[in-house]
Amino acid sequence: GSDGQASTLNAQTTTSALTTKPVSSAKITIAPIIGAPDVIAKLLRKELSQTLATKNISVAANPGDAASYTLRGYVVSAREKAKTKISYIWDITDTTGKRVNRITGEEVAPTSSGTDPWAAMTPKIVSAITQKTANSLAAWLPSQTKTATPAAIANSATNKAANAARSTATTAGSSALAAGNTAVAAVGTTTGSIKKPGVVSAIIPSVTGAPGDGGVSLTNAIRKQMASNGVTMASGTTAAAYKIIGRVKIGAGKSGKQPIQIDWDVKDPSGKKLGTVSQKNQVPQGSLDGPWGKTADAAAAAATQGILKLLPKPTRTN
Repeated sequence: GSDGQASTLNAQTTTSALTTKPVSSAKITIAPIIGAPDVIAKLLRKELSQTLATKNISVAANPGDAASYTLRGYVVSAREKAKTKISYIWDITDTTGKRVNRITGEEVAPTSSGTDPWAAMTPKIVSAITQKTANSLAAWLPSQTKTATPAAIANSATNKAANAARSTATTAGSSALAAGNTAVAAVGTTTGSIKKPGVVSAIIPSVTGAPGDGGVSLTNAIRKQMASNGVTMASGTTAAAYKIIGRVKIGAGKSGKQPIQIDWDVKDPSGKKLGTVSQKNQVPQGSLDGPWGKTADAAAAAATQGILKLLPKPTRTN
């Protein structure tokens, strides 16, 4: 069961509690993690909270509580031939919602049999991600003390809105695709600021298999996200373009919820498959039969972080 999993993780994380004085007076709140299945997202968040506590970094008990910084995580699992890459990005935003730091990394695990790319996410990998993230955060935080203001009035208002949106999206299971939208949309506006456009071009055909207007809205959202990250949108005739092919699978509804999986195949200009970025979740049944709206933006924002890892980096000028 998952309890056994969680307890082995706790045993591993507590060993790093060597520091005694608080790292910083700043308080961190951890927003719901986007992109991973609910069970993994919750485990990661709980682990990270505990690991930060062992480093004397104070973490808000609830996402809506006032805090100096909000940590927003995007996790993507991409299968390659014999291995699975689990990429993660943490955006740290201040009380105004401005991104002030970004922690990124990836863990590689042997691909297990079966088709679920999330099966590679073992307790050991969860522990590795939370340790590295906590170390980076602990190293960065003390340098911020002059500017940090714990009066997160602006932030708690947006968080309250996000929480209200989350609770109305019925069950917690829909958190990544359907419910964290308000949070994701706010972050999405800043993602383009780090990278300068380079010469990576990609063709993104229309996404297939989605109910409602998902085909159109997901295709538009992923094109927009990729473009804001410095990837040039190419037409079907460009020989040197990468190809990103999105497929949506919706399962049968059961007790008010239905499973959704979105796979993004990334192919190089010669047609060789570089990997697949996979998103999986439960959404309220029928909720995607009409306009996808913010759900398309949320799904595209999370998928983009994984797709970018499979593409060559657009050139940037520092």
